[in-house]
Amino acid sequence: MPSPVRPLPALAELTPPPGSPQRGAPRRAPGSVRRTSHLNATWPAGYGSPMNLSAGARDLVTGRDGQATVVDSAQLRVTVDGTRTLRSVTSVPPRRALSGLVGQSGGRGYRALLRELVPEDVATGSPLHFLLDDMPGATLVAPIAWRLWPGEQEKLARFAAATQASRVEAMREVCSGWRADGGPLERMSQGGGLEQNLVPAHPLEQPDDPLAWHRMAPPPGDSAMFRRRRRVDVTAPEPGASHGVLTVDSMFRDSMWSPQGVETVVHEYGVHATVDPATMSLVGLRADPRVLPFDTCPSAAGNVDLLLGEPMRTLRARVIKLVVGTDGCTHLNDALRALAEVPVLVDQLVTTGRID
Repeated sequence: MPSPVRPLPALAELTPPPGSPQRGAPRRAPGSVRRTSHLNATWPAGYGSPMNLSAGARDLVTGRDGQATVVDSAQLRVTVDGTRTLRSVTSVPPRRALSGLVGQSGGRGYRALLRELVPEDVATGSPLHFLLDDMPGATLVAPIAWRLWPGEQEKLARFAAATQASRVEAMREVCSGWRADGGPLERMSQGGGLEQNLVPAHPLEQPDDPLAWHRMAPPPGDSAMFRRRRRVDVTAPEPGASHGVLTVDSMFRDSMWSPQGVETVVHEYGVHATVDPATMSLVGLRADPRVLPFDTCPSAAGNVDLLLGEPMRTLRARVIKLVVGTDGCTHLNDALRALAEVPVLVDQLVTTGRID
């Protein structure tokens, strides 16, 4: 793996981790397309039982006249056991080849197998691929949802203690949050608690726009739930604008629910980009850290310029080659990879005739 190219800020310069989750969603602009997705993780039989994943995605085009049209959608249902092995997979639209994921890991090697099984979905950046691609990150992070359930905290603590040594080595310098001299890694090395920053969520829905987000099932109430949500808005330049650029406003949130029904944010980023419509390459990029676990995490946001000039279609591969180690943040890199489908969304605007 390449080495990071940027020096880390001094520990004394770090500020408290961000705690400002987004409220609502931007208004849909005429001449825009919005992709939204969610993934709910639940454990119907309780802590330690198989994880049920229920996911959905939708592409919504808003024409110059303000009229909205759903142009594509997908649903995914997956069962994962405690070793992150996939035990069942069904989708809408159906893909018989996805049965090849059953019995395979949802972590290492998963995305390479996905490219073999559903190459057309991968190549076209379909909403179904958008959901499938989220599996490794979601299955890894989702069990944190039990942290808010008092009856299971002791079990989580025992698991953390039993895997402490291996986790320290696995996390060392994997991203800015786990820098070798940082507090999080030091505390974990000494067997202490991570003191992770958790922030009460604001709703992301817009009461005056029922189409702002697609529908998703609420938390079960009697068991933990983790949810990953994404939104990618792409807006075309105004008609007749010279040297116009595409504007992209994106967000990513991981959250969980307490027994009292309170949603708490674990990770949240906003990403704002401008794209040259002629070359479909990045000409502007800014990351907005909104909720992150540690004070060491946000420094990665200043390194997103490493991607400027990159073609959008190859971002899923290029992010992990150009923004590596402590230059990046695991969750920011994940948010950046999702921008690879911007050209797909632009094509939907053009093919539906909703822009010139």
